[in-house]
Amino acid sequence: MKKLRFCTNKQLDEIMIEQFLHEQGAGVDFGKRIIKLHPKLKSAKSLENTEQKKKIIHLYVYNYYRSHKEAISQSIKNLQKAWHKKEKEFVAVTGQFFMDYQFPKGKYIAYASIVDCNPRFLDSKTFQFFYKKKLADAIHTIVHELLHFIFFDFVEKKLKSEIKILTEEQLWDLSEIFNVVVLGSAQYQNIVDKKYVFPYPHHKPLLSQFRKAYKDSCNAEEFIKRGVTIIKTKK
Repeated sequence: MKKLRFCTNKQLDEIMIEQFLHEQGAGVDFGKRIIKLHPKLKSAKSLENTEQKKKIIHLYVYNYYRSHKEAISQSIKNLQKAWHKKEKEFVAVTGQFFMDYQFPKGKYIAYASIVDCNPRFLDSKTFQFFYKKKLADAIHTIVHELLHFIFFDFVEKKLKSEIKILTEEQLWDLSEIFNVVVLGSAQYQNIVDKKYVFPYPHHKPLLSQFRKAYKDSCNAEEFIKRGVTIIKTKK
């Protein structure tokens, strides 16, 4: 896997804030989460005029980055140092679980963000992390997103016929529950702090079935195939 790089991207933050202000999914209201951290953005959420909304967000993000420059920079440095101690083991453990399947090519950049939404971008192999997160929580975000990158590439290339019976939403459900179970397992105990591994609310009813499927599987491929069956047969 290409070595993970860390940096900021103000323009991306602006785009994501505008998008997530009105985003709700899997039991999470991202707009409320943003407003709780940045109450001054409440006025932007209520605006119907797109250009005015963009202008308010742009000005706020610009000023925030300027006044919190050192804190954001220090957060990146601390996380980079902490991840460096985990990266090698993560790649080894994940490679073994995926039977030596290689991570897909991409930029592999972790962008510090001023909001706690943590989106990933599969095409470029990049993602955001909230810069105020505790180190252990941020490490979990990194591992969670990197696991998504190899998961989606693996199922697209190795299990195309198996996943074609799933809708896009069901495949997302599968990927998220897969991560929760795998990252909560013993093989990742030295990499991820379990207290930061938790499911989306509406995934909780399926966890026991997935945990049993994981115990019955020898590798990622077997686990994913069992997971597909669980997702497809859920009521």
